[in-house]
Amino acid sequence: MNNGLPFPPKNDKQRKYVCFVCGKGFLSFDEYKEHIVESHEEGREFVCCPLERCGSPVRDLRLHFKVKHPHEKIPAKGQMKAVVWKDQTNRGEGKLKSRKPKFREGYLTSTKNGGKEMHYRSGMECNVYECLECMSEIISYEVEPFKVKYTFQGEMHEYNPDLKINFSDGHVEIWEIKPSDQTHLPKNSAKWESCQQHCEARGYKFMVLTEIGLNKLKQKIKNNL
Repeated sequence: MNNGLPFPPKNDKQRKYVCFVCGKGFLSFDEYKEHIVESHEEGREFVCCPLERCGSPVRDLRLHFKVKHPHEKIPAKGQMKAVVWKDQTNRGEGKLKSRKPKFREGYLTSTKNGGKEMHYRSGMECNVYECLECMSEIISYEVEPFKVKYTFQGEMHEYNPDLKINFSDGHVEIWEIKPSDQTHLPKNSAKWESCQQHCEARGYKFMVLTEIGLNKLKQKIKNNL
């Protein structure tokens, strides 16, 4: 039963973590965090107050209770601060600085694919497509080329790897585009293990491309100009 709030009723023990943007529930925090990071830009900014009479999206739950609910007991368990995805970027000064990623969705017209519109769901994906368009060794590429079945926490799921890339020497590579902050998530590990097996059976090479690999691609293209 939905109580109209962005978190489950107190007697709902099946959904421990609930997305306050879309209301989808998750049993594990890792799944919840992955959903927030991948699906909702606005969701990274807040966590919901669990009090039924409040339900406010806040950045720091402890501070919120101290200011707004000073006589209420802070929950002993659960998420205390907002999930904020940050890209650790080296600015060349010997220190890593954090910045929020820029999210955008759209289409890129691909000369490698006869003028076909290639759909991207993030700025990072768009940047990868732009790199592929500039690489002479690549003949063509396909977005989300097939489905891969994988098992996670005892349940069967499906996912689509991001790219299938055909090279001029005849070999094929399957690329998964992910920020480095997401590479350690257990669900992603399960996906990629199954995809690796799928690729090996077909003679494909599988790789996960992070922002580090993307920067290397850009540098390679720049050096070849």
